[in-house]
Amino acid sequence: MGALAGLVAAWQSGEAPVFDQIDSIVKTLSAITGLPEKHEVPYALISKRNLRHFLTKRIKKTLRPEEIHADELALKMFGLVPQEFDLRKSTVDLLTEQAAAFYDYDKKKLFLLEGSSLEAETTTLAHELAHALADQHFDLGKFMQDAPSNDDENLAHTAVVEGQASWLMLAYDLKQAGQPLAPTKDMLQSVGESSESSMADYPVLKNSALYIQESLLFPYTQGILFFDAVYKRMGKAAFTSVFKDAPTDSAEIIHPERYFTHLKAAKPALPDLELKEKITELTEGSVGEFDHEMILRQYVGQKEAEALGPHLRGGHFKISEAGKKHTPLLEYVSEWDSEEHAKRFFSDYQKVLVGKWKHCDVLASRNRVFAGDGDTGYFVVRMFASKVVSIEGLSDRDDWQRLEEPSERASGAVHCCVEFHP
Repeated sequence: MGALAGLVAAWQSGEAPVFDQIDSIVKTLSAITGLPEKHEVPYALISKRNLRHFLTKRIKKTLRPEEIHADELALKMFGLVPQEFDLRKSTVDLLTEQAAAFYDYDKKKLFLLEGSSLEAETTTLAHELAHALADQHFDLGKFMQDAPSNDDENLAHTAVVEGQASWLMLAYDLKQAGQPLAPTKDMLQSVGESSESSMADYPVLKNSALYIQESLLFPYTQGILFFDAVYKRMGKAAFTSVFKDAPTDSAEIIHPERYFTHLKAAKPALPDLELKEKITELTEGSVGEFDHEMILRQYVGQKEAEALGPHLRGGHFKISEAGKKHTPLLEYVSEWDSEEHAKRFFSDYQKVLVGKWKHCDVLASRNRVFAGDGDTGYFVVRMFASKVVSIEGLSDRDDWQRLEEPSERASGAVHCCVEFHP
């Protein structure tokens, strides 16, 4: 799937008739974007077997085992994937299944999967060569690495890369047909529709959790709409702007007007915990509109997700391990554009907790407090003003009592406490 997380790459010498079209395609893309080709794009064929072998090696090289563990644990703690989910294996399986052609940012080389149909190759080449041309000007490898893999910004950057290339693929076909460059609304929507309809052709993707499916499709389906909006406003300058002044969160992709007005997501502070047990931080990052919509879609419903998601101002999470048993601990805060919407999410998140665990014993349920005992340990969810704070995985009930009353200190840290009366 193109540039997904910068992991897709491979090498093997070979020739194919479709490679003869590379020079002419790049020249056409250069004319559309105004970005000159700095050098020819190297290319080669690769077998699916060699692709899988290389992907496995690439993940081992670029991601430490503890990073894979932390990212996988975060997905599980939020209830976005089942407990048996294997992030490393799933990544390799998904990328290998959908392989057709890839541009490798590290090798600066285009790879075409052996056995691909000529029609598919021709269409895919324009997309992948759009990556190659952009890479010559904006260093896409660095562009992707600048955003942490567990962060909403990473999704936004991926949407820039894939959305621009998808738009250029359509524009290339239009130019070849002698038609105006700007894709029609129906053409843009067809990218999303074809992605959804082709799900049946990819059993690994089809059988994946909702979050995995949508996080792979989002950069294409929403990315192309985002880039089209920027192009209509800026013209050729859009091809530079989206990389030089890149969006930093998924909300800017979903709502391009936020990109134009430079409306950045809020960064609410996490609770200031003082637990008896030693805490080892594993990972932290932002929780954006896309993430919240997926959580709500999975446990509350799509209608509520689409209605409430746009009202998010920002979210932040941290995953740690506590004590000798390395018990996973989730600290999470979301900030909304009004107290009304925070209250609505506070109510929805109670459904999320009940839905994602096999057992959820509620010990306190009041106007702004929801707490009890779940699969991962004791939990506390507290709403105050426009924020909702959740701490999940506490091993000692006494820890609840030591959390301070909600307040905003000069540092911006959020504190919350609750007394339990089962």
